[in-house]
Amino acid sequence: MALLLVTIFDFVLIAAFSATVVVWLGGRTTFAFGSVVFVMKSPVILGVITAGLLCLRLLHWTWVLPLASLEPEKPLFDEHRQRLSRPQPVSRRVVWYALAACAGSVIWVIPHLLHLRGVPDPGDPIFSAWRIAALTHQLATDPLHLWNGNIFYPAPLTLTYSDSLFLQSLLGAPFLLASVDPLVVMNALMVLSYPARGLAFFFVMWRMTADPQAALVAALAGAWSPFHADHYSQLELQWTAFVPLALFGVLRMLAVPGWRTGLTLGAAVAAQCLACMYVGVMLVTFLVPFTAIVALAWRVRASRRLAQACAGVALVLVPIVGGLSAAYLAGREAHGDRSIREVADGSAWGREYGHATERLVSYQWQTRFTHHPERELFPGATPVALGAVGVVPPIGPVVIAMVVAGAAAFDWSLGLKGLTYAKLYQLSPAYRGMRVAARFTVMVEAALALLAGFGAFRIFRLRYFRVKANAGGWSIVTRGVVCAAVCAAVLVDLRMDPQLQGYPRGVPRIYRHVKPRMVLAELPGGHTIDYMYFSTRHWAKLLTGYSGFGPNLSVLNAAEAAFPDPEAVATFRRLGATHLTYNCGFEKANGKTDADCDRVVQTLARNPSLALIASEPWKAGMVRLYAYR
Repeated sequence: MALLLVTIFDFVLIAAFSATVVVWLGGRTTFAFGSVVFVMKSPVILGVITAGLLCLRLLHWTWVLPLASLEPEKPLFDEHRQRLSRPQPVSRRVVWYALAACAGSVIWVIPHLLHLRGVPDPGDPIFSAWRIAALTHQLATDPLHLWNGNIFYPAPLTLTYSDSLFLQSLLGAPFLLASVDPLVVMNALMVLSYPARGLAFFFVMWRMTADPQAALVAALAGAWSPFHADHYSQLELQWTAFVPLALFGVLRMLAVPGWRTGLTLGAAVAAQCLACMYVGVMLVTFLVPFTAIVALAWRVRASRRLAQACAGVALVLVPIVGGLSAAYLAGREAHGDRSIREVADGSAWGREYGHATERLVSYQWQTRFTHHPERELFPGATPVALGAVGVVPPIGPVVIAMVVAGAAAFDWSLGLKGLTYAKLYQLSPAYRGMRVAARFTVMVEAALALLAGFGAFRIFRLRYFRVKANAGGWSIVTRGVVCAAVCAAVLVDLRMDPQLQGYPRGVPRIYRHVKPRMVLAELPGGHTIDYMYFSTRHWAKLLTGYSGFGPNLSVLNAAEAAFPDPEAVATFRRLGATHLTYNCGFEKANGKTDADCDRVVQTLARNPSLALIASEPWKAGMVRLYAYR
C-alpha cells in the first residue's frame, strides 16, 4: 500500500513538472471548478509547487525507486540492454520472416514496379528525376562544381535550392551514366525505398525482441506509414530507412560503447542526411531526447569507451554533414530563410492528425474539404492501437524514450502552432530553411511503428499464444494465425493507392542540336519541369527552373508573358540566353491553336536578332531552335 501511495505521489510530481515546462514554453491553460477559475500564466508558481513536491519526495522516500509499484520482479523489456550487448544468431525462421517483411513491404507498389514510367503527378517526380540526373552529371563531368545545376542561369549552387538526393544519385549513377531514362531510375528508387524501409524496421525490432513475428508487424507498420503515402511524389521523403537504424545505433552505442558502435551510428545518421537532409535534421532532433532518456535509465557513465564511441560518430558524421552544410549555407546567401508566414502555413493543427491522405484506400471515404496539402497526418488505426498496447505499464526505458521523443516530434510537427518549434526556428538555420514543420510526423510515425512492434510482441507473449515444449504444434499454429491476422489488419488499414498516370515518352529531336555551352530561353512558359527533364539529354543552361527555393524571376516571367514581342525576345538575351526554343505542342497544351503557333513563328521569323537553326516535329506540333545573332 505504501508503494502505491509513493507511485501516486510520483505521478503528481511528474504532472506538476510537465505543466511547469509547458507553461514555460508558452502554454496557457484555464481550469474551472464550479465558480472558481484557475489560469496558468506563469511557470513560477508551478515551479515552486514542483520544487516543494520534489523536496517532500527526497525527504520521506529517498531510497524508494520512482513509480515503485509499477516495477515488476522482472520488467518486460529489461532484457533490451543485454540483448543488444551480444550478437543475435540468424535462424532460418528469421530469414523466412525477413523475406515476408520484404514481400509485404512492396505489395502496394507493385503497380508502380510494373509501370516505371508512371508518376503520381507530373511535378515533383519529374523534378526528382532531374535532380538525380543533374547531380550524377556533375559528379562525372565537373565534381569541383558539384552543386551547380543547369537551372536559374547564371545563379550558382542551384542544386542546393532543394534536397540534394545525394545517396539516391549515387545508387542510380551506374544506370544514369549508361543512359537509362532518369525517370525510370527515379521510379525504381522510389519502389526500392519500401522494402528497404520494411527490412530496416524488421531488423531493429527483431534485435530488440528476438521475435521475428513482432518484427514483421513493425516492418509493415513502418513500410506503409501514411507519411510516405502522402508524400509519394517526393523521392527524398521516401528514403527514411536509416531512421530506425539510427535509433538502433544509439541503443547499441549506449549498450556497448566503442569505436565500432560509434562508427555505425555515425554512418546511419550520415546516410539519412545524404538521402534527405530534411529528415536528417528531424532525426538528429528526435535523437536528443531519445538518447538522453535511455542514457539516464541505463545509467551510462562517462568512460573511455564512450568517448571512443562519440569520436566514432563524429569521425563519420562531421565530414559529411560539414560538407553538406557548407554548400547549403553558401546557397542560403542567395535565397535566404523561410519566412515566418511560410513556416506558419506548413505548421499543422493537432486535429489534422485525424485527416487521412487520399492515397490511403481504407480512408477514402473522408471528405477532404477541410484538408490541407502536406498536413494530412492521420497515422492509421492499427499502429495507434498496437502502439497503445505497447505502452501499457510496465514498460522499459526504450519504450519510455520512444514515447517521450515521439511526443516531442508531435509538438514539433505543429510548428509555430506548437510549444517549442519557434525556439528551434530561432536556434539554427537548419530549421529556418524548413518550409513544412508538419513533416516531423515522419518521426511520430516511426516511433509508432516501433511501438506497434512492441505491442505485437506483448500480444504474442500472452499465455494463450505462448509456444510450450509439450503443447505440440497447435500453439505454433495459433500464434501463426494471430500473427497473420495482425499483419493483414495492418496491410488493409494502411493500403496505399499510388494513383499513377502516364508521362510522355521521348525528348524532342530538336535537342540533338543543343550543346552544353548554350543558354536556352524555352517557350512557351508553364512547362518548366518538362524543359528540365529534356535538359538531361543535353545539359545546356536554362534561364528558368523549379526548386524548393529560387531567385527572383519576375523579369523572366514578364518576358514569357509578353512573348513573342520583340522586347521580350531582347529581354531573354539580356538575361543571358544564347538560344531560344519554341514548342508548338506545349502551346497547344496551353489552349492555343495552330493559327496561334503560326503567328508566333511568323513573328520570330521577322525578328532580325534570331536565326532559325533547326525545326523538328514533336507530338502535336513543331519544335524550333533559334540562335541569337
